[in-house]
Amino acid sequence: MSSADDAPLTPEAADRAELPESLLLAQLERGFGDLQFVPALEKPFRRYLRSYLVNHLRLACVAGLVLIAAAQLLSNLVLHPPERALRWQTLLLCGVLAPVLVHTFWLLNRQSRARWLDAAASTTVGALALAGLVLPPIFAQHGGVFPYPLIELVVVVIPILAARRFPVALVCVMGVLLAVVLRDVLLHQFGVQTMLHLFNLTAFASVSLAGGFVQEWVLRRNFLSEGLYLLRSVRDPLTQLRNRRGFDADARRIWAMARRQQQSVGVAMIDIDHFKQLNDAWGHAAGDRMLTRLADVLRVQAARRPMDLIGRVGGEEFAVLWHDLPAGTVVEQAERVRRAVAELELEHPRDRAVSISIGCTQLIPRGDLTVSDALAVADSALYRAKSGGRDRVEYVPPPRDLSPGRDWAQSDAAND
Repeated sequence: MSSADDAPLTPEAADRAELPESLLLAQLERGFGDLQFVPALEKPFRRYLRSYLVNHLRLACVAGLVLIAAAQLLSNLVLHPPERALRWQTLLLCGVLAPVLVHTFWLLNRQSRARWLDAAASTTVGALALAGLVLPPIFAQHGGVFPYPLIELVVVVIPILAARRFPVALVCVMGVLLAVVLRDVLLHQFGVQTMLHLFNLTAFASVSLAGGFVQEWVLRRNFLSEGLYLLRSVRDPLTQLRNRRGFDADARRIWAMARRQQQSVGVAMIDIDHFKQLNDAWGHAAGDRMLTRLADVLRVQAARRPMDLIGRVGGEEFAVLWHDLPAGTVVEQAERVRRAVAELELEHPRDRAVSISIGCTQLIPRGDLTVSDALAVADSALYRAKSGGRDRVEYVPPPRDLSPGRDWAQSDAAND
């Protein structure tokens, strides 16, 4: 049974786990009272903000639909406004605003919801502002008073739920206040009532904008703090490669993609030969330097493509996963890594250059086969390499019951 710590990272969390720790710490120390990060952090923060606000806007859509239904029932059963005014209310609330809310809710439940968030928020707030600006003069023209504070609701919603950053929210609120003034000027209704209305709107807006400012400041701090936590939870502090948890989480995601697309995956386990002797003779500081040098080689030689994955999964043990690898080339990939380490000619206390042993396998994910099974096969190949004299690459084909299918069987035969 997997624990919460073994759960795969979400794409947004994985994105933050790639940020440099020094950059996150520097931003925390510098502060962000102006609600602005350095460019390298601002773009991922915007993605984080969208993912955070999706549920808020979705909830706001449901609440809006409930309030529209309640307002219509209250108007028809209790308030009984002028008939023509009620028709306009029904048209704008049920015929315009409600469909916009339903469409927005639908967009926010799609897989690509983050892409539509800004447009959905703008459309929803715009429809609400339109109803709030138009309905009061319509009711007044027919001898009634519009009973619902839609404009007040608009200036509250914009900073809190409209998926806007604080400066943009401030501009939008100012735009609503200006629209109220222009409406009353054009209708020759600007006077004491308008000024009192503007005062009340400004009071509502001030409280809401203050809340929006605090909310964004807290979100920015959470973004940095959670980013540091995610980074440290999935990254080995010495080599800066994925640790076991980070490797397993990313490997499961890559494995699932390869299964869906029926792409070949190469898996390798790498171990430094006679590493304990190096540690015992020269100390752990020398061992740490050796691990760091190997990590540098792996970054250059093993992780050449965006979907290639490397991690430190044990003391001196590393794992590599190559996504969409051409059939029969995993040994070539592993041999390139082994040669790159040998060419460094790193000194070892046994009067020989430091070397590595590699066990590997290659397969197309099918059936019940998991990435853990593939790593176990590669680990058995590593055992062969160690037993066979070290400083070598050994390949073990996956058992046929773990790799069903005639096409893959032919590939196995070619690689045996």
